[in-house]
Amino acid sequence: MTDSVWVSSVMRNHHLWNRQGIREKYYGEDWAPPTFQLGAPSKQELDAHLRHTRGETLQRTDFPEAMYVFAQGNWKRVGDLFCAGSFFAVKGRLAEVLKNFDLGEGGLVEFPVYEADKTTRLPGPFYLLNFGAIKDSFVPEESQSRVGEKMMGLISRREMERDGKELWAAYDLADGDIAVTRAALEGADLWFDRRLDNQIFMSGRLHDAILAAKVRTKFDFTRARIIDAGRS
Repeated sequence: MTDSVWVSSVMRNHHLWNRQGIREKYYGEDWAPPTFQLGAPSKQELDAHLRHTRGETLQRTDFPEAMYVFAQGNWKRVGDLFCAGSFFAVKGRLAEVLKNFDLGEGGLVEFPVYEADKTTRLPGPFYLLNFGAIKDSFVPEESQSRVGEKMMGLISRREMERDGKELWAAYDLADGDIAVTRAALEGADLWFDRRLDNQIFMSGRLHDAILAAKVRTKFDFTRARIIDAGRS
């Protein structure tokens, strides 16, 4: 459905970070220790992570310089979307799909993943997913807040305004809960909206390609409802 817009809640899947069996090295720093216990991020890393999860384009040095595998069994179970430190990365079928779509100003940045010796490079390829498209098409007043169910579809985060606009969070979405204007159909195939937190938007073209490729990641897709821009 190429004229459709889809919302992915994959960023809310904290299992992506859980026990992947890989650790990182940032520029100018030592390798992180081979342990599943992650330490507190530095202020610089936390700032870059927050900008990353808002869809802002980062510099190469904001991301890890490289990764290494310390638990091979865990690494073999990792899907096509994974985490390089505090940032999203892709491999396999998902990487091949994304190469054919408009990702905005960021894009895929190849980076090395090594064996436990931190010298032998795994064949890959592996890519950092540097986001780079933010749109302003989400219409909260036309979106659903399903009060009274186990989880609310949409809730306001009034204490966290961004760019002078009210920020919203979405949980347990169903098709049609999120409303967007037709402007969402223009531009990049993968983007964020400045007023909706922790959700990734995708064009119908990209959504269909991911499903057709049988990508090894559960994206938790729901279809957005497209409305006229002037609707109140």
